[in-house]
Amino acid sequence: MQAPLRKGKKGETLGRANGVKRAGRSFLLGLMLVAVAAASSLFYTRERLAVESLLDHNFELETELDLVRNQTELLAYEVAVLECAPRLEKAARSKLGMDDLEWEFVYVIENTEE
Repeated sequence: MQAPLRKGKKGETLGRANGVKRAGRSFLLGLMLVAVAAASSLFYTRERLAVESLLDHNFELETELDLVRNQTELLAYEVAVLECAPRLEKAARSKLGMDDLEWEFVYVIENTEE
């Protein structure tokens, strides 16, 4: 519904008559647009914070995974060093008092039970 216009001269831009207020529909439309913009910005902000939180958590997990991989490599190296035959022979001689193997005194016994 349109407000009544005041009467004026020909070619004059006419505005609203005195005492006539603007309809509430345009105010409600503006209020609704502001509410939709605010809601969408809040939704975007919430989603953005969730994504950044997940990215931070993912970065922490990747850092922890790198540390575990480095520790695994170090432990694999230590195992390889500890399994080394010369090291085992040296430990057997020094700590256990063992001597070199003399093959002429080695006898192989076969199992005859089947």
